[in-house]
Amino acid sequence: MAIQYDDMWKATAALMQEALAELSAAEPEPIFAEYVGRDGWWRAGQETLVLVRRRHWQHPAVLVSHDWWNQLPGMPTFCTALASHPELSRRVNTLIGFDFSATSRELTQVLIADLLTPLVEANSTYVFDQALFDETYERVEAGLLASTVRLVQAVPLLGFDMALHPEVSLGDGMVLRLMTDAELSAAIQTGLPDQATSSTLSRTVSRFYQRAVVKVTTYPIRVGEVDGPINVPPSIEEEVLRLQIALRLVCGGSVTVGRSFQMQHPDDFDANPGYSASLSWSQAPDLARPTLLLSTADAMSVQQLMTMLATPSVTQDRPLQMAIRRLVLAGSRGLPEDRLVDLMVAAEAMFIHGAGHGRTQRKKALIASGAASLLDRDPELGASAAAISGFMSKAYNLRNHQVHADPGVAPSMSLLDGSLASTFQAVVEDLERVMRRAVTLAIQQTVAATPPLPTGPPV
Repeated sequence: MAIQYDDMWKATAALMQEALAELSAAEPEPIFAEYVGRDGWWRAGQETLVLVRRRHWQHPAVLVSHDWWNQLPGMPTFCTALASHPELSRRVNTLIGFDFSATSRELTQVLIADLLTPLVEANSTYVFDQALFDETYERVEAGLLASTVRLVQAVPLLGFDMALHPEVSLGDGMVLRLMTDAELSAAIQTGLPDQATSSTLSRTVSRFYQRAVVKVTTYPIRVGEVDGPINVPPSIEEEVLRLQIALRLVCGGSVTVGRSFQMQHPDDFDANPGYSASLSWSQAPDLARPTLLLSTADAMSVQQLMTMLATPSVTQDRPLQMAIRRLVLAGSRGLPEDRLVDLMVAAEAMFIHGAGHGRTQRKKALIASGAASLLDRDPELGASAAAISGFMSKAYNLRNHQVHADPGVAPSMSLLDGSLASTFQAVVEDLERVMRRAVTLAIQQTVAATPPLPTGPPV
């Protein structure tokens, strides 16, 4: 038993015995009630969640009275022992938590919630159990002495799944992984799209909504008031937006970003059970086209692209940024006609307004020649310059037919390999592959062309 303060252990044990005896004299047996709240879900299957059922001891009203505790014979001894250990006594009846978010920890609350309640609920009786008390006291003492507190920041990815286990590191402490039950419960409360509820006590949540970017940061614990400015932890939302772009470029699909939230780590001592969430708008993905991260090689490509997307040469390239935005918008569209239009806007941004392109030719010709020059014999597409030029020209004809709502016969539809397309959707899928690759190469070339920063001393 790892207990540091023998006098505190003995005084607390005596106080708990007296409290249990007083309660037993007032009512022979503790009264329990089942509690079901909307704040706790656990997985009963891959996509089926059920509400957590809690069996809760109904505290007698006298427990909240300071006078009731003070009349116990062992209370003076307990208070004297506590006061002799400032490292413990200064952790109660004060603010505890993060510099930027602290809550009040009252001594009576520790006695009731962390010591007395576990003793009663474990055996459903007011009988003192020494072994159970020793285990409970050890946990409370360690919790009061804790020097750090952990913050969990999470941003769900919607319309996403991966075959890599258990997690993918994204750098700077961020990992991509399956959410815990507690994290998924918070995500549900913030709002997930397309949730099918089968009953008031269960919910179906698609497996494509159950992964998130999570960052756990450890901070020194705050005790009491804090002097000086308070530093709020930076959000991870910008990094997650870059991850979304990188996933779209490497893996395709329709992954979107859910509402971010943060919470104290549930395993911390007397962790605050609540969470705070961003109320930002969140777009539902197309679950018919989920984004799937299937290989370590793809994960490495995603990580590299995330780094490139943050470089000034990329962020300050307006045509490239427009192409990226419209490519991301295209992936989120449910109708292939809308995806086609967005993808061709991305092509216009890249191949018409990009640096080095003239302005005298027709738009279609510029797009076709620009794509052919960039993607000729690309190993991932495996198409010649002529095939790419012809495909982009026909895709632009289709774009015009859609944008102008031409009531006439639609232009012929061909795939990248030159064969006739059986569906409009198939053409759009090929166009997305072409534009994903074009944007990826443009990002890589932009970063490669950036002169390295000087490393030596100034001349």
